[in-house]
Amino acid sequence: MLLALTRAESAARLGIGAAIALAAWLLLLGVFAVATRARTPDPGPEALELPGDEPPAVVAMLTDDWAVGREAVPATLIDLAARKILAIESVGLDRFVIRLRSAASTPTDLTPYEDQVLDHVRSLAAADGTVPCEALTTGPEGESKGWWSRFEKSVVADARDRGLSRSRWSRWMLVVLGATALVPAALAALALVFVPPQDNAEEENPVGAFIGLTAMGWFPLMALPRKLRAERETPAGREAAARWLGLREHLEASGGFTEAPPAAVVIWDRFLSYGAALGVAAGAVRALPLGSESDTEAWSHYGGRWRTVHIDYPKRIPPGWGRHPLLATAIGLASLLGGLFVARIFFPLMADTLSDMFDSLDDGFEPLDLLAVALVGLPTAFTAVWLARAALMLAAALPDVFVRREIEGVVLRIRRHEKHSYLAVDDGTGITIKAWMVQPAVLDGAGLVQGSPVSATVSPRLGHVSRLGNSRVGQPLS
Repeated sequence: MLLALTRAESAARLGIGAAIALAAWLLLLGVFAVATRARTPDPGPEALELPGDEPPAVVAMLTDDWAVGREAVPATLIDLAARKILAIESVGLDRFVIRLRSAASTPTDLTPYEDQVLDHVRSLAAADGTVPCEALTTGPEGESKGWWSRFEKSVVADARDRGLSRSRWSRWMLVVLGATALVPAALAALALVFVPPQDNAEEENPVGAFIGLTAMGWFPLMALPRKLRAERETPAGREAAARWLGLREHLEASGGFTEAPPAAVVIWDRFLSYGAALGVAAGAVRALPLGSESDTEAWSHYGGRWRTVHIDYPKRIPPGWGRHPLLATAIGLASLLGGLFVARIFFPLMADTLSDMFDSLDDGFEPLDLLAVALVGLPTAFTAVWLARAALMLAAALPDVFVRREIEGVVLRIRRHEKHSYLAVDDGTGITIKAWMVQPAVLDGAGLVQGSPVSATVSPRLGHVSRLGNSRVGQPLS
């Protein structure tokens, strides 16, 4: 059939077929991604004893959607103390030191990630074998990422060796995705091969071009599953996770456990290390800053229970974030009017250009038509995005002109920049918060630091702060 059509018509039909095949392949990828998500089981019976021999780092992974969380590192350190490989001693109010024991007492059967934590402590120890807990960070951001990557891979490898975890993508899934990805890649390559050459241009080898273009389309598609690579449960892993979640129920109900310091390992023994792994020993974990402080995750006890809070720092989305509602309304309205004026020029022009291109297919494909579509399409697309942004800004700004919300909470993160600062406040209503944009002078005037109680008046959609201060003595902003 393709032979009976002109090359331009064939290229157009093949391009449409490639788009349909790509949509179908992405749908298949989405179905596989949903089907292979890790599923944490319901807690088993409340356990009064340690319900298994899995190390705390592996337990942290099994009970956190099969992802190795940062709490796995301090949990491993506390477990080394519980097993008398090192000691954690209190030297003052909320101050602790790590004391190394004789190397002769170190077991030879430590896992690679336990060895990694122990070696890190040894590398920081003074001549007397002690390390202040404040000095336990794993170096600058670049070094810390490499250190964490090695730790994470070791924990995952141990979980797989124990039969508790497996790769998200089965081999047959990758084979299916690879085979089906050839369809949109090949159709797109054929469409490009069928595009008529420009005048006086030499015809390239179509077979070689087809193979090369197909490969150029196939490899980026197969990179998508690699981006979604993760771990998921095995039957044995689900059973083990349920047992450890049962222990978490017991530890959460234990009075004083959540605030126990790391030196309390002499009392709680390995229960404290597993409590750290299970996310219910916040007092011990906070005192052991292994790794660099995360910008996007923070511990918070506001509301009465320790939990991990995720922090977002909005920049361009949502539009107008941090601006005064009246100013955002004025900017949004002006942007909308300006965009509509430009749209009156480019939207009709784009429609006419597309119409001319499709009409020209009857007389043969002209590459200049595609160039015209591209030249007109870029400003048209930009105008469409501009209009959408202006509309979203107005939709948020107009209600905020009349509505304010009183918030009390605790400061989790302060991040300072030259023109503005971000203030992340947890009010206890969710596990994800958007940091407010505040002028540096205003933030300095409020006298806030991380951990301070805070009271603020904020517009709910744009996050504009009109009053900020200590929760007991909050002062209006000038």
